[in-house]
Amino acid sequence: MFRIPFRFTPRSAIELAITCTFALVGFILFFGTTDEYSARKAFNRAMDSYVAGMFEDVYDALEDAMRVKPGYDAPREAYAKLLIDDARRAPQKLADAQTALRDLRQRQEARQGAASCPVLVGIAIAELEAACQQHTGPGFPAAALEAARSRLDDAATRYPDSGDVHVNLATLAYLQGDLARCRAELKRVTDAGNISLDALPILYNLQGLADLREQRANSAVAEFEKVIEFTPDSDTAYVNLVAAHAQVLVSRSAEPYRVDQSAHAVRTLIGRVRSAKSPLFTPICEILATHYLTSNNPGEASLRFAEAEQAGKLSWQGHFNQAVATYLNSRPTRSLTREAYAAVAAELTQALDNPKASERDKFTAHCILGTIEGERGQTREAIAHFRSAAAALPKPTNAVSRALNASVLTALGTLYYAAGEPPTAVEYVEKARELATDDEKKGIDFFLRQLRYRPTIANFSAKLQKIFTDYDLVVGASLALPGSPKPLGPENVKLLLHDDVTKTASPLPFSLNGTYLYAVALNLPQGRYRVELTLSDILGNREQAAGEQFEIDREAPRVLAASPAPGATVTSLPLLRFQISDTLNAADLDKLRVLIRYPEGTPLPSRTLVAGGKYQFDSASQGIKRGAPASTNVTAPLPAEKPPFGLYHVVVHVEDTKGKTRDVEWTFTLAAP
Repeated sequence: MFRIPFRFTPRSAIELAITCTFALVGFILFFGTTDEYSARKAFNRAMDSYVAGMFEDVYDALEDAMRVKPGYDAPREAYAKLLIDDARRAPQKLADAQTALRDLRQRQEARQGAASCPVLVGIAIAELEAACQQHTGPGFPAAALEAARSRLDDAATRYPDSGDVHVNLATLAYLQGDLARCRAELKRVTDAGNISLDALPILYNLQGLADLREQRANSAVAEFEKVIEFTPDSDTAYVNLVAAHAQVLVSRSAEPYRVDQSAHAVRTLIGRVRSAKSPLFTPICEILATHYLTSNNPGEASLRFAEAEQAGKLSWQGHFNQAVATYLNSRPTRSLTREAYAAVAAELTQALDNPKASERDKFTAHCILGTIEGERGQTREAIAHFRSAAAALPKPTNAVSRALNASVLTALGTLYYAAGEPPTAVEYVEKARELATDDEKKGIDFFLRQLRYRPTIANFSAKLQKIFTDYDLVVGASLALPGSPKPLGPENVKLLLHDDVTKTASPLPFSLNGTYLYAVALNLPQGRYRVELTLSDILGNREQAAGEQFEIDREAPRVLAASPAPGATVTSLPLLRFQISDTLNAADLDKLRVLIRYPEGTPLPSRTLVAGGKYQFDSASQGIKRGAPASTNVTAPLPAEKPPFGLYHVVVHVEDTKGKTRDVEWTFTLAAP
């Protein structure tokens, strides 16, 4: 059920009656009757009880006054108005108030031809209150508002100088949404200059509400502060005051010091709004949290958003701003969990397709999502977000918009650099420089130097050169960091020796003589090597140079897996088998020679099985023909005659492609089966 929040209260008549009472004390003492004096005394006692908040005593004193002097209207008017006020707690008292007011009107019209102003106002309010009790829908019943207006218009016609009547008319106009008429009625109050003390807080409250409707938050704050001076215990007055300060926070035209004052006031008084169980608590918390967010205090903003969310449902904008605050609050400590990070990203992503999202919201979402993707190493996705942010940038017409443009363009330059596109990076960073302040240009100029003037390596060589042995390595190069503010140092250089056989890399010690690099490695072990030199600057720009592969081969080819094996005794000898192996270089099979010496006493003491890399005899199975080339798996047939029994000697000569030779000999015995 809806109640009228602003009304003409009983005090309007009570204060008037008090003034009249003190003015007529002397007259009553000398000329009045005892009954009249007793009635006024009881009325004064009622007023004292009212001021003290002892409302039961007020009723008793007013009843005494009405009983002593039935024709005395002031206590009856006050009695009826108290009943209207109490109808909020006890609806049945409203009927008593209506009855009392109708009786008063009849008596006054019969006695003086017209009802008093308090009675006419009281009847209008009582009828509106009764209609509100029966109304079940939202808002106030329109017909009842019009009926109350009609009665109050009649009262204003009869009593044009009554400020209390116009205050009530202004209240009705405000409830009907007619702000112009509300303002007109409030002006009539000022013009009349006649208003009761109890109606003053209602006047100030209405003026404050009208100011809020007209976006005049500072003026509304002043009006609501006046209300609190009169009614310091009123929760409604504090709620309205906090709402006015909240409007200052969202006003883009408010001066910074007023915004700070209002933020302090809202923070101080927000507990009053909570205790009043006002539905404004959640939106006001949102406004305060958003203020902290825009004031670069995301920690306090996160706390206020959580408080608002706990008390009620956040608006879409509140959820979006809460996600921004959560992200910004986690940046210094990287304290956001993966799940919370994903939730923030999801909330911001939704904003991109949300019709409620402003261009500023979408710009913010793109910037944060671009930063998140960049931190995850998703450079292309980050570039897409920042390009969208750049497309939504306002024209750089002031310091704030220029700073935004410079920041986004610098981010794009950094991302394109990370993507391996330095020319595009330079393009964006140069645009950012045009918008930057003098201090910012220093950092941007340094970045541009690094982008334009990359590290250079010249006259690089890595060769075997005999110093003490045939296996010594000498490395030399000229290095330059043209864009770096610091001289070349060991921290900028990385020199590695890669062994492609073992798939390992080891650092090579080096020395710097100014910009010239020199390195020596003596007596390297066997391997297949290449040297790699990397030069980097402070931003991570790199230049690399690699030498040609070179070999250090200390061994000639080896003979393995011979059959018959060295020292073996066999009973048949159709073939001679073995394998040729070389660690680095291939065997030169054209230089392969195999000789077998028969046992002593044999007419022909030796046979050449392989000469010039070719077999010299056919195999018994005809699988190998004389003159066929040998492979590294040597299978050399023996002559067709039956070999004699005894001790045999084998001599193998092998060479690799680099000219290293090896002669291998072994013996075996052929015995009768």
